[in-house]
Amino acid sequence: MQKLTIIVILISLFSISICSGQNSNDSDYVSGEVLVQLNNKSDLPIILNNYSLNQKEVISQRFNIYLLTFDNTRNSNSAIIKMLAADRSIANVQNNHNMSLRGSDETMPNDSLFDNQWSLHNTGQNNGVVGADIDAPLAWDFTVGGTTALGDTIVVAIIDGGTDLNHEDLNFWKNHAEIPNNNIDDDNNGYIDDYDGWNAYNNSGSIPANVHGVHVCGIAGAIGNNEIGIAGVNWNVKTLPIAGESNYESIVVKALSYIYVVRERYDQTNGAEGAFVVAQNNSFGVDNGQPANYSIWEAMYDSLGQLGILSMGATANRAWDIDEVGDVPTAFTTDYMISVTNTTNQDKLFPAAGWGKTTIDLGAPGTSILSLGLNNTYRTSSGTSMATPHVTGAAALLMAVADSSFIINYKNNPAVGALFIKDYLLEGAETLPDLEGRTVSEGRLNIFNSIQLLNNQQDFSTSRDSIYKEMSIFHNVDDTLIIKNTSFDTLQYELTIPNQPNWISLSQYQGQLLARESDTIFLTFDTYDIDTGSHYCIIQIDGYNIDLKEIPVELFVYDYTGIEDILQTSSVKVFPNPTRSSVEFKLNIAIQGDIKIEIYDQYGKFVFVDNRSDSSGDFNLTWNSNSHNSGLYFYRILFNNNQVSSGKIVKL
Repeated sequence: MQKLTIIVILISLFSISICSGQNSNDSDYVSGEVLVQLNNKSDLPIILNNYSLNQKEVISQRFNIYLLTFDNTRNSNSAIIKMLAADRSIANVQNNHNMSLRGSDETMPNDSLFDNQWSLHNTGQNNGVVGADIDAPLAWDFTVGGTTALGDTIVVAIIDGGTDLNHEDLNFWKNHAEIPNNNIDDDNNGYIDDYDGWNAYNNSGSIPANVHGVHVCGIAGAIGNNEIGIAGVNWNVKTLPIAGESNYESIVVKALSYIYVVRERYDQTNGAEGAFVVAQNNSFGVDNGQPANYSIWEAMYDSLGQLGILSMGATANRAWDIDEVGDVPTAFTTDYMISVTNTTNQDKLFPAAGWGKTTIDLGAPGTSILSLGLNNTYRTSSGTSMATPHVTGAAALLMAVADSSFIINYKNNPAVGALFIKDYLLEGAETLPDLEGRTVSEGRLNIFNSIQLLNNQQDFSTSRDSIYKEMSIFHNVDDTLIIKNTSFDTLQYELTIPNQPNWISLSQYQGQLLARESDTIFLTFDTYDIDTGSHYCIIQIDGYNIDLKEIPVELFVYDYTGIEDILQTSSVKVFPNPTRSSVEFKLNIAIQGDIKIEIYDQYGKFVFVDNRSDSSGDFNLTWNSNSHNSGLYFYRILFNNNQVSSGKIVKL
């Protein structure tokens, strides 16, 4: 407790010094936004309602700091700050100041057409939205791709209709253990004359020219900073072309098998032969395909994953919910695939692109993408085929930025390493309203975010940094805390609660986690023998190779005896639920009082609040949800500021 108090005091003093330092020169801030630190997080709904504010983001759950917004056409920042500073429930309030980086600027290539590559750096060109991109220049401050920290030449495999082996803006992998065109399998890998790659159509090393294939190759790995053409997500990565996009699954499986062979040979020869393939790209599939009918194809993805290769799949170019209609390969359940949909230069889901809350992992720019054409030309194309190689290139870029420790662990356990790369790509995705509830990550690829996650990887993570619980007396309730091992090492952990009070207990106090494993700890709160009011404790997590983490816990206990006689929770009707347009609340109030209904989304942002004072009798309210996205919402009903009912609403 003493340590926590000191930290909070220091942060409060820091915030006070900023706030007290505001003057007429304090002009470099975001209009319509304020940073607020609350004494108690439970006061947030009241603050939002009383001052007509909206929650934009939780800045720190640990210290109750929130970024709030308001209508700057009606109030100024200074007026809002003055009002909030007088509120005793607020510890600190200040402007959200603009900052400038002190150090390297964004790394920009000198490629002649780079200014047209909005997907890598969106400056608003072609009526786009500034920043609706994957933040490539920020990522290139760390690496422009090419090799790992241990000197492995990174390769991405592109299965398509072919490519253009003579394109001046691509750097192709070559099988130097094979002598081309001598009709002999010189390296004894089972493939004759596979010097340039493999043609699964006719089982030869002859790669056909293909405009779609070279376009895809360029997005992932066009040579950067060479004063011509474009830049790929990687400037220096090697591209392995495989002709294998086909209507026949047998051709696809042959193409995937070739990737397995060349990566396996690399591992077996310690890099002397083969290719260090870390990701492979499939911009093709089967509309409405049912994964159960394509078990061999999916098994190939699992096999590649065991070698450390992630497979990227482009979903359907149709406005379909893939969860419902199916797709191959993007409805596969294999852990080693990342399924991708298409976003626009305005950060919207392309109208003719598939989505799926459980099947489609993330979005990536895929609309009007400038890349390579045949015969050293450049062209623009659109589709999920263009979105997917952005992710393929990003996976390879993460391998280039990873330190030697990560690469060593990856080589010792490549399957786990590949899943870490997938985690960083999905967790680093930039959340988009258009993708909320429609993809697993709910966001669009952001390679800079993913690099930061990799560089700042911790030994473990927890699902929550603080815990707050409101309960009435004479009850017990369970809650959860998830602990995940985010390192390659096996972690031994211990949970302790100093001076543990009798109102909280844990399902377990120690455990062991392998890499990427997680444990769910059940917390039981018991208010049968406790006073009303606030109660506090700290859960400490410690162990071998673990830095001590403290999670503050607050339990607020109230006594609302008699509320049941005023408003029976069983009499609350919420219908229809699920809903497509509106929800009706019907209550019966026994005595006169103040009724308040709050509806908020899964991020804690209030989307609807209604206050009414009514006499006894029936009470009806309709929430029109037409303007809100599909997803999960929560409601709670308060009588005279006491919560008496809560639940979930599913918006279809």
